Amino acid sequence: MKALIRVTLALAAVALAQTVSAADALSAPTSAGAAAHHAAVAKKQALVAQAMAKSVQSGAGVAAVQSATGGPRIANPYRAYPPSCASYPLPDTPAGPDRQSVTVPLYTRDGSGNPGNPENATITIWRVACSSSRFETPYNFDGGYNAMLLMRIDRSSNSTDVVPTMPLLTSGQATSGGTVQSYVRAAQDPNTVASELPFDGSIFATSSVYVLENYDNPDVLGQTFFDYTFNLQIDPVLDNNCTGCATIGVPGYDPTQSGYPAAFQDLPIDGYMSSAWYDTAHSGEGIMVQIYNNPGDASRTLFAAWYTYDANGIPFWLAIQGTAPVGSNSFTNVPVYYYSGGGFAGDFDSVTQHNWGTMNIYFPNCSQMDFDFNGAATEIAGGPAGQGSRSFHKLADINGLNCE
Repeated sequence: MKALIRVTLALAAVALAQTVSAADALSAPTSAGAAAHHAAVAKKQALVAQAMAKSVQSGAGVAAVQSATGGPRIANPYRAYPPSCASYPLPDTPAGPDRQSVTVPLYTRDGSGNPGNPENATITIWRVACSSSRFETPYNFDGGYNAMLLMRIDRSSNSTDVVPTMPLLTSGQATSGGTVQSYVRAAQDPNTVASELPFDGSIFATSSVYVLENYDNPDVLGQTFFDYTFNLQIDPVLDNNCTGCATIGVPGYDPTQSGYPAAFQDLPIDGYMSSAWYDTAHSGEGIMVQIYNNPGDASRTLFAAWYTYDANGIPFWLAIQGTAPVGSNSFTNVPVYYYSGGGFAGDFDSVTQHNWGTMNIYFPNCSQMDFDFNGAATEIAGGPAGQGSRSFHKLADINGLNCE
């Protein structure tokens, strides 16, 4: 039944899609139009404030951001995609079969706050494939594929004297209980709880990119399941008649090898792979992995220790260290070493490093590490030796920004 949920939502929501036409040149809003815009802004601001207050009272979400106590960054519990999917800066090149564009006349104002003639802007949405783990999560309840939904706004002018403002973004999503309307948050800094360019925020850049997310409290502002079919409603609020409004019918995310090849590839190597990895069939053996950025952030280094055993059943550690360019999906021909001449608790003068062999390491998804190996500890009697391949699983994530 779970496989049908995504399809059911898709079929129900498609019927809600509206026809979108190119925006025509419009005059500056009348005083009544400006008043309608300001009223809509005040309503949205009041709802956001109400949602934040509820989060603080419950001790969750935004409350962690407002706390004076330090700690790791957290992810919005009502987020729309795996935290490991995005980093700053966001991708800025629309691509993929779900790419769609509309032209919308955005509300503008000058430095004194006076409304000007609406400025046409091209709004493009597209998806970027995320982890191939296909874990069931609160936003991906049928175990399907995950993606993040990006929105790019391209202005038709580069003026900084009169600038357009962020339109009101809402969604309409069909469920078994009817259509659910929710507010949509446009965040420039991914993986945060409350980052956004809010409705009516000034858009100075000629081109800007946002990741579409949920607000922290769905009881007040609603929640959109972005991997399922929904309608993205874009309203510049030029008046009370939805003049200039546009609706993009966003299909459910169902990637194919040709449309979204990244959904079926090994994951790009990054710090989310840092963890303890083990073989579920053989307790007592594992690999500790640490991945870190090198100066200039053009490459990443993997350091790992494979704690295994020699031919006599005595614990034996192999040290693994290699470097790969940022964006790589694997570490290949990584040198593996072993050491001799040491002593317990630093009771030695020096140790000798020996070459053991090489390993190739891949991460098909956030919870699996595949590797093949080939080497021998020729300087140690009964030292571990051999070649083959194994698949280890992650023991735990490091903090709240977990890989999914």
